[in-house]
Amino acid sequence: MQLARAKTPRVRRVDSQAATRARLLDLAEQMVVSQSIPGLSLRSLCVAAGYTQGAFYSNFASKDALLLVLLERHMGEQHASLASVAEAVAGSSVEGTLDALTIWLRTLAAQREWAALATELRLHANRDPTFGEKFEEAEQRMVALFEALLTDLAKRFSVDPPVCARGAAEALLDLWRGLALRRQTAAAPELTFVRTLRALMGLVDGCFAAGGASVDTASAEVATLQGQRREGKV
Repeated sequence: MQLARAKTPRVRRVDSQAATRARLLDLAEQMVVSQSIPGLSLRSLCVAAGYTQGAFYSNFASKDALLLVLLERHMGEQHASLASVAEAVAGSSVEGTLDALTIWLRTLAAQREWAALATELRLHANRDPTFGEKFEEAEQRMVALFEALLTDLAKRFSVDPPVCARGAAEALLDLWRGLALRRQTAAAPELTFVRTLRALMGLVDGCFAAGGASVDTASAEVATLQGQRREGKV
């Protein structure tokens, strides 16, 4: 019993520090979204959290260290959520796969801070080379996961996309971030994303055919692109 009592304060200190760290991260994320990364003041953060700056430095070596953890958390959450979608759609039909992606994207779009935070992290990566390296590593893990999903989609449904899976993954992720950022003016951004995915993968439907063109016309255009790609023209 004495040993158990002796360990209790240490356990409580660990729990308390974890709670402090989590609160600082949550508030930092909110302040980055509302004020930008350059506008994030450690003094203001500590005041808002109700902690001393000493408490901050007990958890993070610097503002840059805080931002790196924020980046890892943000990208880790997105990677995990996309991985769960990829796992869930394995063996699904084309429509089942695209429906699952649509629901996933709609869920992301409902998280209003997501796009703003992603943009701020990207801008900071452009300004800070060290942070930029970490950002690029996390970004490439996300691209690789989405590339694998697109590759599996093409293989399962025997399509020959006019754009390579890697290029399509990068373009689609960039497209989604842009659509999500202007979500208040973009109607159903997840549908625009999925229709673009259909075109890039050669899975064109009637809704996406430009200018009211028929599915046959749109499919013919995709077939032309596929032929050009095989000939090395695209």
